[in-house]
Order: sequence, then C-alpha cells, then structure tokens
Amino acid sequence: MQSSSTTFGGGAGTGRVRWQIPLVLMITVFIGYLDRGNINLALPKIAETYGWTKAQTGEYGGLLMSIFYIAYGLANIFISPLGERFGPRKSLLCIVVLWSVFTALGGVLGLMFVPFIITRVFLGLSEGIHFPMMNTLTKEWFPANERSRGNGIYVVGIFVASILGPIFLVPIVDVAGWRIMFVILGGIGLVVSLPLIWRFIHDTPRKHPRITPSEVSYIEAGMERDETAAGGSFWSQVKPFLSSLPFWVALLGGILNNAIAHGLLNWLPTYFTQERGLPFSELWYVVSLPYVFSIFGVILWSYLGDRTNRRALIAGIGFIVTAGLTYFAATGATILVTVLLFSLTIFVNMTYPSNEFAIMQRILPRNRVATGVGLYNGLAMMIGGGLGPVIVGTVVSMTGSYTSGIMTLGALCLLAGAVMITLHRIIRY
Repeated sequence: MQSSSTTFGGGAGTGRVRWQIPLVLMITVFIGYLDRGNINLALPKIAETYGWTKAQTGEYGGLLMSIFYIAYGLANIFISPLGERFGPRKSLLCIVVLWSVFTALGGVLGLMFVPFIITRVFLGLSEGIHFPMMNTLTKEWFPANERSRGNGIYVVGIFVASILGPIFLVPIVDVAGWRIMFVILGGIGLVVSLPLIWRFIHDTPRKHPRITPSEVSYIEAGMERDETAAGGSFWSQVKPFLSSLPFWVALLGGILNNAIAHGLLNWLPTYFTQERGLPFSELWYVVSLPYVFSIFGVILWSYLGDRTNRRALIAGIGFIVTAGLTYFAATGATILVTVLLFSLTIFVNMTYPSNEFAIMQRILPRNRVATGVGLYNGLAMMIGGGLGPVIVGTVVSMTGSYTSGIMTLGALCLLAGAVMITLHRIIRY
C-alpha cells in the first residue's frame, strides 16, 4: 500500500493520466448540476409565471424539487446494475444525451405544469446512475490512499455549479426568461460533456490507450484484495449490503446529509428574495459567494481524510459545528452577515461530501461499487433529497417564514453528527 502522503501526481514516475478522469467527471457534474439545480434559481420567476402565492410556492416548488430526487433515487437503485453491466464509459455517454434532452424539453413544455413535472421525472431518471458510474471509475483508477482526493475533484463540480450557476443563469432568466435558460443548458450538455467523455473516459487503466505501464502498476498495487465475482440477479448483488451494519449506518448519514444539503441549496435563492427582500437581479452574488468556500472545504477535508484515515470522524465533527452555524446564519442581522455565516456553514459542511464516497468505496467490494453506491445514493437521495426541500417547504407553508424552514436543518445536522461518529467507531476509517 502506498503512503498516505502521496501527492496528487503520485510517486515519482507513476504518471498522471488517472487524474484526467476526475477532472473530466467534474465538468460533467458541473453541467449536470446546472441542469438539475436550474429549478432553484428559476423558482421565483416560475412562481410569477404560474401566479403562485408564498404558500403555493412552498407547496408546488417543493414538489418540483422533490419529484426529481424521487426519480433520481429510483434510477440509482434499479438502473445502476444495468450501468455496471455496460460499463461506465458507455453508460455516461448514454445518460448525458438523455438528461440534456429532458432539460431542454423542460423549457419547451414549461408553460404547462403537468408536462413540466414529467420532464423533471425523466431528468431524474437520466441522471440517476451518474454518481454510481463515477464511483466505479474512482475505485478502478485510484489506489485506496488517493480516493478522497479522486472523488473530491469531481465533487467540486457541484459547488462550481452553485457558484457560477447564479452568475451566468440569473441574467439569462432576467433577460430571456427561465424557459430559454432550460433550452440553453440542454444544448451545453451535448456540446461539452459528450466529446470529453468520448476522448478521456475509459473503464479501467488497462483499457486506456495513453497510459504508461508504471502508472498501471502503481494503481493496481494500491487496490484492496476484496474481490467477488460479478453478475447474478439484482437481489444477489444487493443482498450482501443488506446484512452490513456499516452500510446502513453510512446510509442514514447519507440520508441526513442530503436532507440538509438539498433543503438549503434548493431554498436559499427564494429565502433571499422573498424573506430578505433582495431584488432578483442581485441574487447571483449572495447565492454564489457561500459556495466559493465549499471548494476550499473540499480541498482541505479530502486532504485530511486521506492523510488521517479518519473520514467518518471528520464528517461527524463537521456536522455538529454546522448545526450551530446554520442557526446563526439564518438569523443574521444583515444580508452581508448572513452571507458570510452561510459561507462558513457550507465550508464546514464539506467535511461529509469530501469523504462520503471514499467511505462507501471502503465498505463495498470492487465489483459491486456501482450497484452498492447506486443503492446507497438512490435511497439517500430519494429519502433525504426528496424530504429536505419538502421539510423546509412545509415549515414555510405552516409558518410563513423561510427562516424557520432553514433553521429546522440544524437539528438534522446534530443527528447526522452522531451517526457519523458512530460509523467511525465501527469502521475506524
């Protein structure tokens, strides 16, 4: 096993081809998250289009957000084994085409609410196996001591989308309308992501035409010897996970994290415009700035995860600190104070996303990563990602306060912290 102090380039003479993989995946994540997250930025304008009241915005907006995550979760669980059979490269090429088309159709059909919801369902189904396939690539391409960083690079795409999305998309929505924005995003996926995947993504190091033998040897020397035979029915593939205590504890942590992250991410733009009275045209900077800190968080926490091998413990402490910061951020006296506190909140909360998939890759055998991560990510996203926006939306609908809705996420942070500390005691990783 290689030393945990290995740099991003690996040992001397090992090569750097493997680092191209997560960089390309980061771009696909960036575009994919713009496609799924455009609803958050557009919601104030969508509410105007449909003439919704604040209570209706909470109810119907929560539905638009959550329906995606339900479909996304189902695809993670039931389509990931199919993606595992065809391989990451073919699967990624296929789903990029599908999610780009359904994003564009959301703009074309957006004036009719029911067809609009249907496009969100198919968008969720299309994006569902994205992370399972990327996890498969990470475990195939990186020795164990580099995986937090290997995962962390493409996870950064989420937060780059959160930063740049408002900067680029708010002006488009303001000038051309939210439906045109959907169509533009659909086109970008086809023009940018497809060629990059075709050129740079290969299922395993030995299938890559431009990798050196020394880099292949370096990667394979750092792999765990935990292999099982692939194949069999869906039940035979997931049965080992259902009897694994670490898997279920990790899943509970993932559910809570998704409820927290998506509850905050989905409602933050509407919180600033409708609760704090910020003009929509100024939304871009107050929503983007907090996520600048997320990138620094991923860099720091993924490095510490690889360095210390205490990934679950780092995430647990981070959740507990996030709980207190969420309360102070939601009650900030001025918009500037609120933005700064939300920035610190998101920075600390990155302790979990920075190490999440390295933890799962530790728990799962190599030939079951796509199926295992699909089951994990599907349930975590479907339950947590689906409930998070609804929880906040329900509190808003009941109290008329977006501040109260966001503050409910702090209690979930405390519970998540306890779960991750428990996981650390079980797996010591």
